[in-house]
Amino acid sequence: MSNEDIVSTEQNTIENTQMGEKQLTLDSVINWQLPVLAILFVSVVFVAIKTVVNRHESRTAFVKLQKLEKERDKLAAQWSRLKLEQAVTLNQVRVEQYARWDLNMKMPKTSEIKIIQESENKNELADNKNRAIKVPVSSVEPALSSKVVLGN
Repeated sequence: MSNEDIVSTEQNTIENTQMGEKQLTLDSVINWQLPVLAILFVSVVFVAIKTVVNRHESRTAFVKLQKLEKERDKLAAQWSRLKLEQAVTLNQVRVEQYARWDLNMKMPKTSEIKIIQESENKNELADNKNRAIKVPVSSVEPALSSKVVLGN
């Protein structure tokens, strides 16, 4: 800077002071900037710590999510195996084979099948030849209107 610039700056400062404006000095700048800088520094440190904590929590949540997804996949595979096992076990052919071979059961002849219908008297049931059959009160099922009985 030249001497003329310094002189003009001093004159502007004097004129501004005379017009009622406050002159900025080093002390006045430090008085308001220091607390602002301290607040900004604390804010930056707080945000940095909060960012680290959030990243840690998100990584922990992601690891937990992966474990739960693996468990879900295992359970889905187990469910599929159980449904397949149930389908095989409840297969009509398999049930019939089990009944015939292991339980020594056989299909009844048509002459061995009797249809029993509930009569008006709650203690009697009628078979397919309309013969009354006396039944104890406790064994009559009121919800059923007819039953199929196999054998004699």
